[in-house]
Amino acid sequence: MLPSCARLGIIFLLLLLAGCARAPTPLPANRQGVHLLLDDGRNAWPQTLWATHLDHAREVIGVDGYVTELVRLDDLDPVRWQHFMDLCAERDLIPILRLATTFEREKNWWNAPEPDHTGRYHDIAAQYATFVAALRWPTSNHYIVVGNEPNHGNEWSGHPDPPAYARFLIDVADALHAADPAAHVLNAGLDPYTPHSGTLPLADGMFYIDAETFLDEMYAAHPDVFERLDLWSSHPYPGGPMSAAPWEQVFGREMLNGATNPRHLEPPPGVVNRGVNGYEWELFKLSTYGAPPLPVMITETGWRHAESSDPAATDTGQALPDAATVAMYLDLALHGNEGRYPELPEEGWQPWLSDPRVVAVTPFAFNGHPAEWGHTNWLILDAAGTVQSRYPMVDVLR
Repeated sequence: MLPSCARLGIIFLLLLLAGCARAPTPLPANRQGVHLLLDDGRNAWPQTLWATHLDHAREVIGVDGYVTELVRLDDLDPVRWQHFMDLCAERDLIPILRLATTFEREKNWWNAPEPDHTGRYHDIAAQYATFVAALRWPTSNHYIVVGNEPNHGNEWSGHPDPPAYARFLIDVADALHAADPAAHVLNAGLDPYTPHSGTLPLADGMFYIDAETFLDEMYAAHPDVFERLDLWSSHPYPGGPMSAAPWEQVFGREMLNGATNPRHLEPPPGVVNRGVNGYEWELFKLSTYGAPPLPVMITETGWRHAESSDPAATDTGQALPDAATVAMYLDLALHGNEGRYPELPEEGWQPWLSDPRVVAVTPFAFNGHPAEWGHTNWLILDAAGTVQSRYPMVDVLR
């Protein structure tokens, strides 16, 4: 009898082959993009700056490049966001909207959505759907991400709830599809580095759930949840996290304070969940639920750099690479090596732009407030949002 890991590998291969029989998703001519932070939920640049920031994005990512942008539940103003859509149209950019809830500053978390009296999320879903349908999109496909990293306590009122997020995703996806036939709905990307905090919170006072347990509990509560999706949103950040080279990839999970997952499956050999190809593990997990292969949009990824226009920026870390190294890592992650960096490996990762499963890559983040995102930004900004210069990552995409 075959070992369990070998049986899983065969099942995974058969499911991938079955997926190949489906009509493949046409790859766009340009799969490059950036994750904007015109509004990060806590800080927002004045609308007078949006055009300049988008001019820089257009110069960096080119015609039909993708731009991901957050929109809060308490900011569903079609007039305000139509301005964003019009700016995208003028620059031939493809918007990806990430629907967020509201941020609770005193508790430093994103509020979990409020269910209706029935326990469903029809009221909030209707608000999102009405907003999305009211916009004049510059593209034929309307890409919408529902939420963000819900396996984090700080994204769900301090305590993740996989069944609740699954119900929320179903209700919002159904409302979006009903209101806008062009809606292409994506899940909230998960954080693959998050441990399961078990019965105790982490140091920030919040609970967390590892990505596998979160997906397993979503599926156990609502087995049809993944049928609502048109594409898969992934956050395959490099190791470190956010500092390691593209070839440094592993499978890992941490179960703390008595946490268990009886549904855990060891992945097939070579499938990793932590690194630039972490979406391979997510697709493997989806296949074990019987879900069809979904095109992948990498809506967040990227490296933090040692430099910052604000020396006190809060997104700092230990042993961060300099911006020139980050640019090299990004180049390798996108295009591969092919002898261009003779001193560096040629193998150990699948370049995103040579992976037919990946239809878009929008690294995080392009233009956040430097007090919070100084080590992450691609644009060198002052505190007022004026562009001073750009980091060398921008040259990789041009």
